[in-house]
Amino acid sequence: MNQRWLEVSLLATVLCLCACGSSDSKDDAGSPDAGGGDAGTPDSGTPDAGPEVPSFEQGDGVSRESTVVGGIDVDRYTWTDSKGRPRTLSLKRQTAAGNGGYAVQMTYQVAAGADWRTVTVDGTGGGERGFGYFVGHELYRQFDNGASGTIAGLNGEDDSPLGYGFAVRGAPSSILPASTSASHTFTTTYPKWGTRVAMADVTAATPAATAAHQKFLVPLTLRWVFQKGVDFPRLDIRLDLGEATAGQLSFDLRGPYGVVEFADADTQAPLSNVQWGDTRNHFTTQAPVAGALTTQANWTWNEPIGATRKYHALLARHSGTGVLYELGLVELKLGQDAGLVYGGYSTNNGATKAATGRALLSDGFSAGEWPFQSAQYSGLNAATGVTGKKFAWGSSPFYGSAFTSVYFNNDFSTAIDAFPASKALLYRTCLVMGVSPFTDASRKSLTRQVAESAAPSCATADPL
Repeated sequence: MNQRWLEVSLLATVLCLCACGSSDSKDDAGSPDAGGGDAGTPDSGTPDAGPEVPSFEQGDGVSRESTVVGGIDVDRYTWTDSKGRPRTLSLKRQTAAGNGGYAVQMTYQVAAGADWRTVTVDGTGGGERGFGYFVGHELYRQFDNGASGTIAGLNGEDDSPLGYGFAVRGAPSSILPASTSASHTFTTTYPKWGTRVAMADVTAATPAATAAHQKFLVPLTLRWVFQKGVDFPRLDIRLDLGEATAGQLSFDLRGPYGVVEFADADTQAPLSNVQWGDTRNHFTTQAPVAGALTTQANWTWNEPIGATRKYHALLARHSGTGVLYELGLVELKLGQDAGLVYGGYSTNNGATKAATGRALLSDGFSAGEWPFQSAQYSGLNAATGVTGKKFAWGSSPFYGSAFTSVYFNNDFSTAIDAFPASKALLYRTCLVMGVSPFTDASRKSLTRQVAESAAPSCATADPL
């Protein structure tokens, strides 16, 4: 990669668009980030064309039940975790009332003295509520007419429509009496705009003429997996790029994506802290646990990631009980998985607030520099706590391109397989939910602990 690429990337970062994040009010291309505003296949409510399955199946420590949660038709999966306690995850069904394929409610149990209490993660409120749908943001480009933006935007469409705007076909696995795991697979297509002629360098001037552009409908598969004896479900995501060639596309992968009230369904729970591990370093905010996360919080982004799995955690404190909860994602590689590259260009990766003086979301540390999507788009400000809980995964924005390496800043680059020989992008995440062990004295989230574990309590059965 050359110096011109670094200059283009830095410009995009200053514009808060290089990493292709989206906000509560706007997506990268300036289109509304809301289900009704997504350009793509409309939410037509096409009924699930999947196979007929029984309304209830019971295995050995895992079951599936077709039921209603919060007025929403779901397939509710129940499994026993590592402590022998029940956990549930309810997947919205594809019906005439709306699209499905993502989780709208989850529950788990925690010790309460000699007893147990149930914690609810709720996403039944409508709008962007729910978790586990796909989003991918197109690379923000410089065009040969001097303009900048996305190819989708030039063609009047959203570059990153929310995945729940597309009808899915669902297929649950059969659960037999001896089954100790279960899976549910959803398929759909997701639009991605690119160029008709492949570009060796997607950061070079891109043709602005619409005749030079092409819309791809990329086959997308999502598989949820639940397993007896482990705490956390797994979500596999695969995009098939068979209709494209390297250099026609460039985008990031933000699924799983969504908004759920993970602090025991408390809508008033303020955000406490954010933590992640990208391809280079661990990042940790250092807001007081008893306080709330603001843009003035101290932060560190200079601890090498080493062999730790990549992860992302968002923490919130219940407004009534003061209990700290978290929602997290951990990359889980199985077999020969290559995984993804996580992170974009940022001069803050490798630094700290103490060394730079840069506040979160300031001109020196923009929202677009965060490799994962969370508190930067929840109304975070300098003075007061916020309750928005948008949360997602993330990756380099160069998937689909012909690049073989990418820069994180002037002194760090890494190899990337942006267009695999298989023409398929496949990655897996473990969905972590729990009471957080994060304290002012020991600032490791439950999610980071799972990422560092030699044997994380996450489903490994039935890989996509």
